[in-house]
Amino acid sequence: MWLSFYVTVLVTLLYLGVPGYLLGRTVGIPRMTALLASAPLGVAVLCLMGQAYSMAGVPATPVMMVGLPTTVLLVAALLRRRTPRGTADGAPAVHPALVALFLVAGLAASYVFLASMLPSPNVFHQDYDTVHHINSIRAMMDSLSMSPLDGRSYSTESNALLSVQSTGYYPSGWHVLCATVALSTNVSVTSAVNAVNLAFMAVVYPLSMLLLLSTLFPGRTRVVALGAVGSLTLTIFPWGISNWGPVYPNIASFAVLPAICALFMRTFDQGDNRRATLAHLVAWALAAGGTVLLHPNVVFSMAVFLVPWIVARVWGSSLRVRCGSRVSVGPRALAVGFALLCVVIWVGATKIPAFKGLIGYHWDAFARDDNAITNVLHLSYMRGMWPAPDAEQLFPAALLLVGGVLLASRRETRWAVVPYAIAAYMTYVACGSSDDAFRSILIGYWYSDPYRIGSLATIFSVPLIAFGLDAVTEGACRLVRLTPAQNWRGLSVAAALVVAAVYVPLALFYPGKAQNGFNYDNNSPWATYQNYVWRAYSHEAPLTYQEANFMEEAHRLVGNDLVINQPFDGSVFGYGVTGMRCYYRFFSGYGGSDETWQSRVIRQRLYNIANDSQVQEAVESIGARYVLVMSTDERNNTFVKDTYDATKWRGINYITDDTPGFELVLEENGYKLYRITG
Repeated sequence: MWLSFYVTVLVTLLYLGVPGYLLGRTVGIPRMTALLASAPLGVAVLCLMGQAYSMAGVPATPVMMVGLPTTVLLVAALLRRRTPRGTADGAPAVHPALVALFLVAGLAASYVFLASMLPSPNVFHQDYDTVHHINSIRAMMDSLSMSPLDGRSYSTESNALLSVQSTGYYPSGWHVLCATVALSTNVSVTSAVNAVNLAFMAVVYPLSMLLLLSTLFPGRTRVVALGAVGSLTLTIFPWGISNWGPVYPNIASFAVLPAICALFMRTFDQGDNRRATLAHLVAWALAAGGTVLLHPNVVFSMAVFLVPWIVARVWGSSLRVRCGSRVSVGPRALAVGFALLCVVIWVGATKIPAFKGLIGYHWDAFARDDNAITNVLHLSYMRGMWPAPDAEQLFPAALLLVGGVLLASRRETRWAVVPYAIAAYMTYVACGSSDDAFRSILIGYWYSDPYRIGSLATIFSVPLIAFGLDAVTEGACRLVRLTPAQNWRGLSVAAALVVAAVYVPLALFYPGKAQNGFNYDNNSPWATYQNYVWRAYSHEAPLTYQEANFMEEAHRLVGNDLVINQPFDGSVFGYGVTGMRCYYRFFSGYGGSDETWQSRVIRQRLYNIANDSQVQEAVESIGARYVLVMSTDERNNTFVKDTYDATKWRGINYITDDTPGFELVLEENGYKLYRITG
C-alpha cells in the first residue's frame, strides 16, 4: 500500500516535471531554470490539453493528457537545439549541489511533517472543502472530461441530474492533475490526493523557493542554501495549511508562486539578449497561466511580491519618458506613478462582478489589537483561531527581524522587505480587523481567509529568515577566525551546517504561547502542529471505515445506478471515495433557490413514494433505483452538526424495512440499501 503511494508521488512529479521541463526548453529558457520551474509549466500543459480535449469532445486519458504532449514537446525541444544559439543567459546560475540540498531537505521534511503522520495512504481530511475536491476528481475520472474551467461534482449528461445547481467556475487545475494521476496508477481518489499534495510540498515548493532565492541573492550561495531549512521549518506553510479547509488548489498555487515570481524577475536580467528575454517572458506567461488555473488569487499574490520589485527597479534606473519636447518624467516619478496605478487597479478589481462571491466572504476577527500584532511578530499568525497550529515560533521570528534589518540597510535589497511587510500587515488585518469593507479590499482576493494570508506572509518571510541565518553564520565565522583555525578552508560550510543544525530544533521545539482549546499555555510549535494533524486525520466521521466498506459493497451491487442518499450520514463523500453514484453530493444549498424541484420533493416526501404521485414522478425523472440509509451517530462530533437539519431529510430518514415501496437488498451493521419498488 505504501509502496504504491510513493510510486504515485513519483508519477505526479513526472507528470509535472517532464512535460514542464520540455516546454521550458522548447521556449528557450536554460536547463536549470526549466527544471526548477517545470511544475507550473507542467500544470500549464495539463490544463491546456484538458481544456482542448473537453472542447473537442475527446476522452482525456493519461496517454492523451501526458504522453501526447510530452512526445510533441520532446521533438520540439530536440529541433530547437539545432537552431543558432544567442548569447549566454544573464540570470544568476543555480549550482546543482543546491538542487540536491533542497530536494533532500524537502523529502525529509515532508516525511516528518506529513507522510509519517498519515494513518494510511487512503485517509482523508473529512472537512467541508474535501467534499467538492474528491467528488470533482471522481467526476473527471468517470467522464474523462478534464476542463480546468469546470470543476463540478457531477459528470456526463446522464450523471448531471443535479440536486443543487452548479455554482459556476471553480479553478480545477489541481483536480485535473489528481484525476490524471489516479487514472494512471489505479489508486483511490483519496490516495491520489495525498500523493499530489505531498509532491507539491516535498519537491515542488522547495525547488520553487530555490529558484527565487537564487534570483534574489545572486552569488550568495550560503544564503540560498540556508533558505532550505528556513523555508521548511515554518508550521503555517506548507504544512499547516494542508490540514485547513482543506484548500488544496491554493496550496499548489502557493507552492509554485516563488518560481513564477523568479521567472518574471529573470526576464529582465538578460541584458541586451532579446531572445533570452522573450523566452523567459513566454515561459513566465505560460507558467502564470497554468498557476491561475490552480487558483486565480495567484495573480494578486504575484502582485504583492513583484510590484515592489518593479518600483525599486524603475526608481533606481535611468528610465525617462518624454512628454513633449521640453517635459520629461524621471524614474522616481514613474515609480510612484506605477505604484499608484497598481493600487487603483487593485481597488477597482474588487468591483468586478465575477469577484463578488470571493471578495464578500466573511471571516470573524479572532485577535484584537496587541494580540494581533503579537501574532504577526511571533509568526503565530493563527493564534486565537482554534484549531490551528498556532504556537509562537520565536527563533524564526528573531532571525526574520535580523534579516529584515540587514536587507533594509542595503539599497539593492531594500525592496525585498516590502512584500513581507505588506503580507504581514494583511495578516494583521485578517487577525484583528472587523471592518468588512476594508478587509474585502485588502484581503478579499484570498476569501479574507486568515490561513491563506498567513501562508502568503510565511512564503515572503523566507528570504528574510535565510538572510538572518546567514548573518548568524557569518558571525560564527568571525568568531572562529579569531582562533588558530582562522585559515580553515571549510569554515563557511561547517558554520552553516552547525547553524542549521542548531536552528531546526530551536525553530520547532522551543516553547511559545499556544492555544489549547480556549486557554493559552506554553507549547512547542512541533507539538502544537502534531495535535493539529491528529485532529485532521484521526477521526473517521461523518464517514466511518465501516460505512465506507458498506458503500463499496453496495456499489458492487448497484453498479452505475443512481442512489438516493442522506448526505449528512457520511455518504456525501461516497461518490468520491467509492464511485457510487450518490444523488446528494453537497452539505449545503438545500432549501435554497438553486435546489431542483425533484430534490425538494425527495428530501421531504420520499418515504411516501407508494402513495404520492409527485414523489414517483421526481424519482422517475432522475432515474434513481436505490436508497442508501446509514447511521448518523457520529454527527454530533463533526463539523457538519451546524448545517444539519433533520426536518429537511424526513423523506429519507423515515424509511424503514416496513415502508411501502422499498425492498431491503443489503444490510450490515445497521446500514441499509433499499431497492425502490414504488
